Amino acid sequence: MRLTLHTDFALRLLMLLALEPDRLHTIEEVARRYRISRNHLTKVAQTLAQQGFVESLRGRGGGLKLAK
Repeated sequence: MRLTLHTDFALRLLMLLALEPDRLHTIEEVARRYRISRNHLTKVAQTLAQQGFVESLRGRGGGLKLAK
């Protein structure tokens, strides 16, 4: 089975958010951690937020967390 980059990044992001549910993660932090493109990760996070898998908080002190 072959995964697209979008699917691979989505699974990585969801796993990270599930492992550390008590804190917010920024796109920049996750991109650096996994050494992946920030632009691709932004698109992935946007898709996951639209589908209701991830909550996205904007502004200073914002970030991503797993939706409950």
